[in-house]
Amino acid sequence: MASDSGTTVGRVGTSGSGFTLLDGIALVAGAAIASVHLRQATPGGGLNPAGWVLIWLTFCGVALTASGPFLTLIRRFSGRPRTPARLGDHLWAMLGAPWVVSALSRIVGESGRRGGGLPDQLYELALVAGLGAASLVTLAVIWSRWVMVPPGADPETEPSGWTHRVGLGLAVAWPMQCGLGMIVLGSPG
Repeated sequence: MASDSGTTVGRVGTSGSGFTLLDGIALVAGAAIASVHLRQATPGGGLNPAGWVLIWLTFCGVALTASGPFLTLIRRFSGRPRTPARLGDHLWAMLGAPWVVSALSRIVGESGRRGGGLPDQLYELALVAGLGAASLVTLAVIWSRWVMVPPGADPETEPSGWTHRVGLGLAVAWPMQCGLGMIVLGSPG
């Protein structure tokens, strides 16, 4: 579309900041990671409605968080025009990494078998240590960026994509990650 001055005008926002099919693929990959974590969370006798609500909220939280590393990789290596990764994008990838790594340890270690051996302990260690480290780093970054800011500092006014905003939202709600981890680790199986 051309403006009155003859220059080309794009859609509202910056190039590459909208939701794309590749972003949807990354979200589906995050949902696959969440299903690995929650496949044994449902007890054999079933759940009451409140239990199902908790399971679905946990699934959505883990799926959203676990899609961060996939979004970062897809946006970086897709070869399409994009906005540069911002703080929220990096925080989202960092918060999602423990979910992805621990899911891989569960898949590779065949922890679906009964007995609670070394693969189950590796899974728990990867999830607890990863979530703890990611949450502490996120807390330090958020604290240094928003709490310890000098009174006269200028706020960020650069345009940002939806991934930056979602990443910042997940970073501010970092205690939720620890809660999701407790739900997943406290599930039977």
